[in-house]
Amino acid sequence: MSSSTAKRTLMLMLGLFLLPVLLAAAVLQFGWYQGGSTNQGRLLSELSYQQINQPNPFAEQWQIITYAPSNCAADCQQQLQQLSQAHIALGREQRRVVPIVYSAAPMLLPERLVPVIAAPLQAPLAPYALVVVDPLGQWVLGYPPGQTQAMLKDLRKLLKLSRIG
Repeated sequence: MSSSTAKRTLMLMLGLFLLPVLLAAAVLQFGWYQGGSTNQGRLLSELSYQQINQPNPFAEQWQIITYAPSNCAADCQQQLQQLSQAHIALGREQRRVVPIVYSAAPMLLPERLVPVIAAPLQAPLAPYALVVVDPLGQWVLGYPPGQTQAMLKDLRKLLKLSRIG
């Protein structure tokens, strides 16, 4: 084998191995890659029961929480009904999740929902119709109104991956 053929083979081999690395670096450098996110809710890294000075009503269990005003109108009642149905839809995982409705005053709730009277939680819950809380009391994901199915999908993933609660 001549030296020019050996050099050409070496360069070709180097090119074959270096080209994918250089292409990957360029994709990351120029922002052409959109990082994947599988959750559909908004990640809430800054909230927990401890940070808002509230006791965790069901420690060591997953929770879906919402706030219902004392004058719960039709859309509010529909949201509560959807929360109850989402809990049913969890199937065998129901026992790991507690659906909680915070309100300032006692109110009539659909079956399965657990009422908790705590007015101070209205402010942290205001941007979200539903919030998923992990067994340690961290508020994990928040969802706007009408996103019950998205919450259910994310919660199923969390329950599948979680060994606690």
